[in-house]
Amino acid sequence: MLKKIISIAKKKNFLETLMVIGLRLVSIGVGFAFIKIYTNNLTTDQLGKYFYLITLSYVMNALVFVPVDYYLQARLALSGKDIPLKALLKLNRTVCSSALLLCLAFSVPLLYLGKIQIWDLAGIYATAVFLYLCNFSRGLLNNRGHKIFVVNMLVFESALKIGLFVLAVAYTSASADLLLYSSVAAFALEMLLIAFYFSRKLSYNWSDEGIEPYRTVFRKSYALSIGAVCNLAQLQFYRLMYVWAGAPATAAIYTVVTNLGGAGMTAISSVYSQIFLPKIYASKGKYTLTYIRNALLLAAFVAVGAAIFGQYALMLLTKNDYAQYAQAISYGVLVEAGNMVIGAATVFLMLRNASKIMIFYNIAAAVVSVAGGFVVMTYWPENVFLIGVPIALSQIFIAAFLVLHVAKFDNKE
Repeated sequence: MLKKIISIAKKKNFLETLMVIGLRLVSIGVGFAFIKIYTNNLTTDQLGKYFYLITLSYVMNALVFVPVDYYLQARLALSGKDIPLKALLKLNRTVCSSALLLCLAFSVPLLYLGKIQIWDLAGIYATAVFLYLCNFSRGLLNNRGHKIFVVNMLVFESALKIGLFVLAVAYTSASADLLLYSSVAAFALEMLLIAFYFSRKLSYNWSDEGIEPYRTVFRKSYALSIGAVCNLAQLQFYRLMYVWAGAPATAAIYTVVTNLGGAGMTAISSVYSQIFLPKIYASKGKYTLTYIRNALLLAAFVAVGAAIFGQYALMLLTKNDYAQYAQAISYGVLVEAGNMVIGAATVFLMLRNASKIMIFYNIAAAVVSVAGGFVVMTYWPENVFLIGVPIALSQIFIAAFLVLHVAKFDNKE
């Protein structure tokens, strides 16, 4: 009888895994369709502005929301079944208020220098907030076994972005702001569905205890905030530099091409992490090196596919103008593969209360990437391929050293 129960459980897990993979493949297709639609509707200058606004939103996300997300996932993954909802809502109110103050503080010099328009502020703030809420909720649901719903939400999000953007374009002209605000609306609608499902499927109580105050959370996770900001500067600061230098089209071309490679890698890594990342939490970090090894094997497979089919994919999924830059697709694959490794190492170090180790490597990688990017922009402002060189080198640097630290901790046990 016991063997039969075990056999049924294994079969159920296998079928669930197949469903996750299948739905994620659907999400990939919808995501590629979204790339096709916005690249065909927006000029490279408008795309450059859109990526610029998104990057500013990511800055705020990195400063405030990312460390809180990591803290809460670790805290709630190791807690009992009930979620202390009142304490969770209280913390998130404080976090969102802090993010709003930060957004207003940073907007003043940017407005004064003419690097942003006042009507963009709402989109930047709303993008950061809803991105955090959706990512946190999906992560919590995934860690508690609701994998099918989570991947369905990813499909729904991609489809909703397309639908809202196409609907908006039918009534007005396409622009960076239109793409930004239609995406915000998609996040908001997705969050409503997640909240409804959350209330029906997860066990919670109205306790005011179980989650520490924001000051304590910040003190424990500020190293992750520094790391997230440095990671953003390392990988995406070029988007700001090229817009400020008056060359948004160069940054847009590089972003579109590398996003295609990154999207393929992200799609595969999201399936992988959705299935296996909970094992790192469950094993309290012991599964991390196995996770990283298999992640690198997946990345090598994707890199080969990108080298063979990259140019055809660009011709199919974007304007033909982008096909001549197909070699830059490999940068997108490398960056996302590095993020898989760095993300797993970050979870490991967070569980070991050793996240401060990341500060030095994140700062060093950011300095190398930004300095190298500034040199490339100054001397070769129209060269799309060279943008990725300092980014790739810095990503390899930080991933390698974090893996060494994980192995070092693992050998001590």
